[in-house]
Amino acid sequence: MTGELALSEAFLSAAPSGCTPGLRALPGLEETLGALVAQARQAHPTLAFEPADFLRHLAAHLPTRGNVGAALDCVRADELLLAFACARNEPLALALLERQVFSQVEVWLPGEDSAVVAEVRQRLRQRLLLAGNKRPPRIATFSGRGTLARWARAIATRLLIDLKQESPAHVSLEEASPEAEALMGRDPELSFIRSRYQEDFRQAFQEALGTLTPRERSLLRLHHVDNLSVDSVGIMYQMSRSTAARWIVQAREHLIERTREALAARLKLEPPELESLLGLLRSHLEVSLHRLLQS
Repeated sequence: MTGELALSEAFLSAAPSGCTPGLRALPGLEETLGALVAQARQAHPTLAFEPADFLRHLAAHLPTRGNVGAALDCVRADELLLAFACARNEPLALALLERQVFSQVEVWLPGEDSAVVAEVRQRLRQRLLLAGNKRPPRIATFSGRGTLARWARAIATRLLIDLKQESPAHVSLEEASPEAEALMGRDPELSFIRSRYQEDFRQAFQEALGTLTPRERSLLRLHHVDNLSVDSVGIMYQMSRSTAARWIVQAREHLIERTREALAARLKLEPPELESLLGLLRSHLEVSLHRLLQS
């Protein structure tokens, strides 16, 4: 009985203040909470968790209005536990999420090109699992009222709409600008080149960025603009650190080479001057990107 009361008090301590009187008045609250913990354990026996922590998480997601008893009855403890464990970056939970949710994106988007499906799946991983500035990952907001797959499907549909509204063959200069700054640093010599050939340089970079695949652009943005480590990128793409590092380097190489080709086509300088300019451009890109890769 003492354990049940401790769990009940842990649950009530995290509930919205407006819900507490109604929750305390519910008959058999301890039994209800115990049953929810048991359901969660039965559904996911491989996921280790502290019942008090899980119940505090549940309490924090109760609605502030309406019948709290009915809301508690609607909770899917199995779905909530999976989201709770994923928010804590538990490897077993993340593997389950991959199999049970992310693997379904192709089913949710029938008729879409495989590249589009892959991009939506990756953006969904990022949306659900990446924490923001002083904010928990989005999956931590899942309330457990309904299935995790249905909740994720709604988000994936919104991501697909966003993706369709983007132009794959064109990246605006406004979008390219912060990426260019992060990727190329603030070296004085490179700044001189960019000031002298600014419009040609900007257009060449824009063209090169537009030729990258969605995955390559995503990798560069995650690592160089969002400052995610290679390890974190590997987790996002469900791959080893070495593979993630190789993909990032390849994406960087493609951007450098395509910027070089586009700039060469635009400038039409004499061969010695062109090679000197492009060689300097490449060397500074290499140094800046290498330094960023080590961060």
